[in-house]
Formats: sequence, structure tokens, C-alpha cells
Amino acid sequence: MSVTDLGQKRFRFTTPFFQFSPSALITILFWAFTTSIALATNVPFKPVVLFQGEVQPGSYLHLIDSGIHRFEQSTGISVKRIQLKPSNTGYLAELERAAQEGYSPVIVQDSNAISSFPEVAKQYPSVRFISLDVAYHVPNILGITFNHAEGAYIIGYLSGLKTKTNKVGFIGGIDVPVINHFRCGYQLGVKDANPKASVTSRFINNGAYSWDDIDTATKLAKQLLNQDIDVIFPVAGYASLGVVDTIKKQGHGYSFGIDFDYSHDYPNTTLASLEKKVDVAIYAALMQLNKGIWTGNHKQFGVKQNVISVSINQNNPDLTPSDKEKVNQLLVELKGKSSIISQKIDQHCTSLL
Repeated sequence: MSVTDLGQKRFRFTTPFFQFSPSALITILFWAFTTSIALATNVPFKPVVLFQGEVQPGSYLHLIDSGIHRFEQSTGISVKRIQLKPSNTGYLAELERAAQEGYSPVIVQDSNAISSFPEVAKQYPSVRFISLDVAYHVPNILGITFNHAEGAYIIGYLSGLKTKTNKVGFIGGIDVPVINHFRCGYQLGVKDANPKASVTSRFINNGAYSWDDIDTATKLAKQLLNQDIDVIFPVAGYASLGVVDTIKKQGHGYSFGIDFDYSHDYPNTTLASLEKKVDVAIYAALMQLNKGIWTGNHKQFGVKQNVISVSINQNNPDLTPSDKEKVNQLLVELKGKSSIISQKIDQHCTSLL
């Protein structure tokens, strides 16, 4: 089956992307956005989102689009979508053009790879920007960040339990702080579960195209498997398909889903999936900004808010009841007020953001 066929076929869900968790989750997120004093603004609400790359079914971009779609359904307000070919220079130029044309808020999907973005935002102080994954000390940028290391810790712990060679791997899209935040949590989890295990990391590092570069992801996965690595955690957006498909085809080893649950299409080779519900966070942010509310320029979400979560693959025959119980136990612990794991993540990983 071709990669194109997989992209069209593999993401079959029992519920559509734009159906969310119970209403309590949305309530929690609204609370998170309004914990400080709300300041009404006179900035016109004319939203636009800039996508870098194709909005593929089951991709991170599709999750963002699903949150926007939910907002449109709830309010009747249309959000303009601009889809660009992977190019940081082109993306930055289009972002500035959107600001000049009076769009606000401008949803910046790929700010983590564009270092000059905050300088552009400063030139348009009346325009609101929503930056995903990166926060800045710029008053008109709302940075929505996620505690990826919490979910990655659980993925790492499970990797440490299930490896038979004591060699596990990590494949990231780009060597940037937000991806290294995943990697840091993963490494901590692996070591806590299995002090004998080692982690080998590789990055696609193909510029803006990295998140769609399935070929390079496939090549890196084969290299790691040839080094006797038997568990690989991919954090490379749509390109992660190159990793999970390689392991499925080779018939040995394990991988993980990223951003959403992969278990339906990879029942025997994925152990779990790190779900990053950016759709819920985007929906909540747009609802608040539509009301003219600006409550500070940084909001972070993690396991406590159910935005970062780990879904165990109930179909995988190699997962024991003890494995599943441990994952649930770690999730409960991370939701607690005085989590030792959270303290360890803060100590080792927070500086990466």
C-alpha cells in the first residue's frame, strides 16, 4: 500500500476529530484562559490561520483545523485558512501580509522554527497572534504551550519496560527546544523504568519540510532498527508515519502514536499514543478572543488539563495487565498536586522551553 493510500485510509475514528472530550474539559480550559483579570480590547475579530504544508488527515495540522472547525460551528464565524508550501521565508512573508490586511488573531502554527516571528509581531502591536508551542515576552502574542515531557515520560517508561535489547530510539522532526522537551521527558521515563536502557536520538532536520518528510523518517527508522533498537518514539508530525509503517512492515519492534491514537491501524506494533489535544486548546483560545478577552500572553496545558494524555493500545497482545495498570498509575500521579515526576520534569526539562 502506498503512503498516499495510507494517508487516505488509515485514520478511521469512531468519532469525528471535531468532537471533543466531555464538556467539563472545555470548562476547565475556559477557566485556565480566564484565571487572570480579563481585559476587554477593541481589536477587530478577523481570524486567520497559516498552515505550513498540507492539512493531511490525521496530521497535527488536521487537529488544529478541527479545533477551528468546532469554533466555526459554535459561533458561525468563519476563519480564513491560508495553506502554504513548506518555506519559513514564505511563511513569514505571508504572516506579515495577514497582519497588514487587518487579520486578528493570526494563528501561527509553525512559530517554533521561525526565530524572527516575534520581531514581526512587535511591528503590529494592535494585531493579536496565537503562537502554538512557543511563548514569547511580547504583549500581543498569546503563546499556547504544552507540557509534552509529561506525556513523553509515560511513553519512555513503557519503552523501558518493553525493550528486549535495552536499546530504544527517538526520532524528532527538527532539533528545536519544543521537540527536545519531548525527548527529555522520554529519556527520564526510560531511565526510571530501566536503568540499563540507552536512548539513541535522530532528527529529520529537513527545514520546514521535516514534518512531512516520510522518506527520511523511514530511513532513520531502518537505521535504528539495524542497530538492534527495538522501540522507537517518533515526534515528527505527519512524517512519523515513516517510523510506525516501517516497524509494522518489518514485523518486529514497537513504536508509538503521536498527537492522536494510532492503535486502530497499528494494533500489534504500537504500544500507546501520546495525544496532544491542540484542537481543544485552539477552540478555547478562539472562543475567549472572540469575546474580546486577553488574559495574559502564555497558557500552558498538560496532563492535569487532559490536553496531554497517553492512550494505551488495548489491542496490542504484548501489553500485560501490569503494563496497562502502570500507565494509568502514572497518569493519576501526574494529575496530583505534589507529583515527584512533575518535579523531576521541571528540574530537567523546563529549561528547554
